[in-house]
Amino acid sequence: MSTYNSYPENPDYGSGCFRRRIRLRASQHQVIAELEDHNHSFRLILDHDGTSVTAINADTLRIPFSTCPGAIAPLQALTGLPITEDSQALLARSNPSANCTHLYDLSLLAIAQAARGAGERIYDIRIDDEDGENSSIAEIFVNGERVHRWRCREWTILEPAAAFSGEAQRAAFALQKGYFVSSARRYDLNAMAGEAANDSREFMYGACYTYTSPQIEQATRVADSVRDFSDAEHQLLQFQEVTP
Repeated sequence: MSTYNSYPENPDYGSGCFRRRIRLRASQHQVIAELEDHNHSFRLILDHDGTSVTAINADTLRIPFSTCPGAIAPLQALTGLPITEDSQALLARSNPSANCTHLYDLSLLAIAQAARGAGERIYDIRIDDEDGENSSIAEIFVNGERVHRWRCREWTILEPAAAFSGEAQRAAFALQKGYFVSSARRYDLNAMAGEAANDSREFMYGACYTYTSPQIEQATRVADSVRDFSDAEHQLLQFQEVTP
């Protein structure tokens, strides 16, 4: 059985950063939502009639586990949800744990973008590697303007202490999810190709679609799925090969 302590370490950790870019492009009755980071590439198309979601389609372009494409199916339960910027209301009417965390969160952001009307919004997230005992800086920019800059250490936001609302809350939501995923940079996950998800059952069960039955008993880690965008920010959302 695997534990985090037994994962092979990424020799480059401490000298780079985690990057994630999310682009939301809304037209009258559709939102195209795209996400790319160290571990994932997704594209999602959400259709709506101005009042509620009418259809969701997605592509899993780069994924960590063999079962991830199956997570498109549970997204269909979001059809019929209202078009609103209130993500908490959507959370109360859906089942996040039945979904891929990243596709689900991308769907919530797409619904909020649909509620704003036609336009484009780009979230850029950068999280420095934690170096020794030093804290890391986590930042998010929305359409090029910095909204949050947090000092973090071992899953804790050290500063600032604040509560957010509106666009600042959505940006904080996106940054928090990015910070969670950024910990994967600590490990050489490409070296773990073929690992069974079930080997991590004791501490990962229920974390997402793949880590829930029956997927967890079937899933294996995909080869060459990790990309380092530390010095290649310009290649995010181009969905092309980057030297791993």
